[in-house]
Order: sequence, then structure tokens, then C-alpha cells
Amino acid sequence: MLHRRQFLSISGTFALTSLMGGCGRSPASILQIKTLEGSVSPQLLATFRRQWPDELPMKFRPVEQLAELFAELEGWRNFDPAKVEKRYLWNWFKDTAPMDLVTIGHGWLRQAIAEELIQPLPLAQLEAWETLPELWRNFIERDDRGKFVGSGETGEVWGMPYRWGTTLILYRKDKLKPLGWVPEDWSDLWREDIGDRLSLLNHSREVIGMTLKKMGYSYNETNLGAIAGLEDELKALHKNVKSYSSTHYLQPLITDDTWIAQAWSQDAIPLLERYPKLGAVVPKSGTALWCDLWVQPTKNTTKFEQLQPWLDFCWSAAAANQIALSTNGASPAMYQTQDLDPEIKNNPLIWVDPEIFKQSEIIQVLAPGIEADYRQLWQKIRQA
Repeated sequence: MLHRRQFLSISGTFALTSLMGGCGRSPASILQIKTLEGSVSPQLLATFRRQWPDELPMKFRPVEQLAELFAELEGWRNFDPAKVEKRYLWNWFKDTAPMDLVTIGHGWLRQAIAEELIQPLPLAQLEAWETLPELWRNFIERDDRGKFVGSGETGEVWGMPYRWGTTLILYRKDKLKPLGWVPEDWSDLWREDIGDRLSLLNHSREVIGMTLKKMGYSYNETNLGAIAGLEDELKALHKNVKSYSSTHYLQPLITDDTWIAQAWSQDAIPLLERYPKLGAVVPKSGTALWCDLWVQPTKNTTKFEQLQPWLDFCWSAAAANQIALSTNGASPAMYQTQDLDPEIKNNPLIWVDPEIFKQSEIIQVLAPGIEADYRQLWQKIRQA
């Protein structure tokens, strides 16, 4: 596994090599891409270069947090090229102009569209578009306010998902073995023999969502008050919870303070090799999906034809293999890839059972009043 500092060092070296390979080109002809640290590996970039040796050089700049990337998008809102000095090679690293592509998390897509921070991408021109799972196509097709289009309506495509993962259950095999079971689904988190050895994400939509999924509903229900028994289910779950955290939930599992944790796959997968006492499972009734997307800032003027080789590659078979093997995530094109590495298919945390995938959902941004209902219920349960 590449840790954050290692990735920054290696990818910086790779990007500089790409820049040097483009000597003789103007800096403006170098594709500039800002990405979430760890979501694009050096191996993935090397594979692209082998397949597309004659394409434009690219400069990747990793950023640690998705929130930082979204803040950059907002900062380019008022960009005026007339006020920017000519970008010579020696000051090329200045972040004056909008990047050609930027990573955002799925939860920021609607806001980015509504605030006119990004422009549509004609992804239907890409080779893999027709075989892309419907879940992804439906998610990225929106109107100009960021809302999903209804049946018979047409919107535009606003982002390209290139890496995805799940919310899963991480557990201590040695602690659960005496109890004679290991978790298989969300319903196992309600078992009385867990005691208070459970940690959950400090995220209302994740916790209420998985409770809804356990009850046979959607993560994205819009009328919580109409669901009989929801509050009672959450109260029963709360009795098993030792802590709620989205940032420090792994350490208590390692130090025996908790036995089971609701976890994000990109955090959980690297731990399994380092700590053999840990096990993990994607709940069989379905789960929440997350994804990283490429978007093009509104003020960026690079033509799609220049971006297309990289975007085409990101949905290719070669990329599907490298994303899975080197970024702790999966490619949206994975299920359509014929020559997938056997190591990937043997990893159920990456190669999620297709039936489980079909029952899984991306957590959507709901109307403000509905989001407030989730938060209000969340606070009520936490204070009980």
C-alpha cells in the first residue's frame, strides 16, 4: 500500500518526468489535473503513458482532502484570464488558472452544477459509454441546477466517475470466533451479544441509511416520518454503539476497544494486509456507494478532444485493472472488463458481487428540508 506521503513523492516525480518529456511545448499545452491524493496511482499513470506515448504531457497535483478540491473550484468562479500574467515555465506551478480536470466527490456534484462551477462533458463520445452500468449514467446526467432528470427528460452529463467503493463492515475475527458468527449483513449489527463493541460512522445519512436498508427501504428515503419502527430500530442499534467517528474508527478496532466497525472501503482495505485479525464484508442486502469523479471547471477552455485520451483510458480495461490493484477502489467499467486480473475477482471487497452491487445506492443530496429531518432524527437518537 502507498501511504499519503509516499504517493505525493512518487506522483510528483512522475509528473515532473512527464513535464520534462514535453520540453519544447508551451506550458499551456500541458494538461493540468488536480486529483484526490491516492485516487490516481503512479502505476495507473505509467500504464497510460505506455498506451498513449504521443499524447500531451500531464501534470497531476494531488490534494489530501475532497473539501480542498471543491474549495479550489469555488475559487476559480471569478477567474478572469485577462488579469493573469503569461504563464512561463518557471512560474507554471502557480495556481492562477483553472485546472483542465479536477477530482470531486459524488456528494459535491449537485452543488458544483448549481453554482455553475463546472461544465458538461460529452462523455457519450467515449468508447465505453454504452456499456457503462446504468447506475453511473443516471447519477451523472442532471439538469443545469444539478437535479436528476425525470423520465422522458434529457439533461447533460456533468462528471466522469473513475473510482468507486463501498461502505462495509470491518470486524475482529478473533473476537467474534468464540461467539460462533461473523457479520454478513447490516442486521448483524443489532445482535445483543455485541454489547457496546460497535463503532459507527459519525454520519447521519450513513447510519440512518443502513438502518433503512436493513428494513427494506432506500438510503435516499424522502419521508422518514412515514416509516414505522425506524426510530425504534435506531434506538436498539444505539445500545450497541461504543463510539461514532468518521476519522478515528480504525484504531479502537485494532486496540480491542471495539469488535465491529462501519467503515469506508478505501480506509478498510489497506488494513487487512497489515492486521490479519481483521475481516471485512460488503453487506449482502446492499450498501452505500461512493465515487470520485473528473469534472472540468467552467472557466477552463481546453477542448474535449484534448481531454478525451485520458478520459477514454480511465474507462478502459487496462485502467480497470490498475485502479483496482493500486488505489483500493474499483473502476466503473470493471464489470464490463473481460480480461480482469484474477486477483481482483478474488477480492470481494473490490469485485463486489454483482447482485449486491445492483442493490446498492449512491447517497444522494436531498432537499434541505429532508436533510434537516435526517439530522434531527440523528440528534434525537444520539441524545437518547
